[in-house]
Amino acid sequence: MKKLLLSTLLALFAHGVMAQNPPAPMPPPAGHAGRQGPPPHAYTDCQGKKAGDAISHATPEGKVAATCLPSPEGLVARPDQPPSRRDHSGAGNPPPSSARPQ
Repeated sequence: MKKLLLSTLLALFAHGVMAQNPPAPMPPPAGHAGRQGPPPHAYTDCQGKKAGDAISHATPEGKVAATCLPSPEGLVARPDQPPSRRDHSGAGNPPPSSARPQ
């Protein structure tokens, strides 16, 4: 009985400590250290363009199709496809059938 009580108290204590000290957040991906929001070149890619203009936007994955959209900081390039759905040519094709879940 004492072992059960001691185990229960220890588990409750450990749970309380973890609740007070949550794990540290994950570090940002490589090349994104401390940055939030679009990279600076997402704004320069849209200089001289209008909202809704289609452009080719440079990303770490290569050039991708994007659209210039308004933001509080000015026009910004937003890729037309999320990173997991676009290929390196910017055509926005889905991944090959071998990469799709069965």
